[in-house]
Amino acid sequence: MALENISEIEKVFGLEEGKLSEMMNSEEKHSIDLSTLLIEPKSIYEERVANIKSSASIMAREVAIKKIKTTMGLEFDGKTEDGLIEALKKRDDTLKNESVKDPEKRYTDLKADFDKLQSNFSAKETEFDAFKVNIDKQATLNDIKNDFTKHIPENILVSKATIFTEAKEKGFSFEKEEGRTVIKNANGETLKDERTLSPIEMESWVKAFVTPYLKPVEGGSGKKDDVPPAKAGTFAAFEKEAEKQGWDASQMNQEMAKRVKDGSLTL
Repeated sequence: MALENISEIEKVFGLEEGKLSEMMNSEEKHSIDLSTLLIEPKSIYEERVANIKSSASIMAREVAIKKIKTTMGLEFDGKTEDGLIEALKKRDDTLKNESVKDPEKRYTDLKADFDKLQSNFSAKETEFDAFKVNIDKQATLNDIKNDFTKHIPENILVSKATIFTEAKEKGFSFEKEEGRTVIKNANGETLKDERTLSPIEMESWVKAFVTPYLKPVEGGSGKKDDVPPAKAGTFAAFEKEAEKQGWDASQMNQEMAKRVKDGSLTL
């Protein structure tokens, strides 16, 4: 029985369309680089994130209660909210039974303690909210990196992570907008298709950007093929044109992506 979702599997492993079928039908040995992939059910990932958030919330509350306990000189076992409430009630009962000469001072002291309690809880809630934002941000960054590396072919001279880092060092950045990853230049402008004005597809841009990092194609004898004169529409001709025009890396990559898209450049 044929496997129906080969195309989907190829995208997950960052393979070119049709590559998996080719490898499966080949008599030669092939391997897929899994070093940059983390494959697991979405339910497990979501459960792990939920547990991290839950543990962080409990820890934040325990730290806040411990700080309040120390600051206000309260005595109770554990670091629970129930223990804190009981300790405050005992303290209040003690104050009621004491002879207070200055009722106004007693009110002022109690109000100061209450305000301090509120402030401490608010500060810990703010810290926890920041922690949750950081978790969500890291998850987004992982998604963006995966969107980039899954389009990199296997015949590369350096690792996929190195190519991703190189793209950022050259001034490009990647952000999630409306559920898709967009590419931005050093000025923060989204790279767009000149015809449709829609953001450039990540797949075509990555395939163009990664070209300088591909291994040279070798002939059947094991030696490199002789390099023919540059023809119009080839990458060699494109490089000479870029050098002549004085394009920087950003301009070169934008022009490369546009030409790959319209079919005037063959990689």
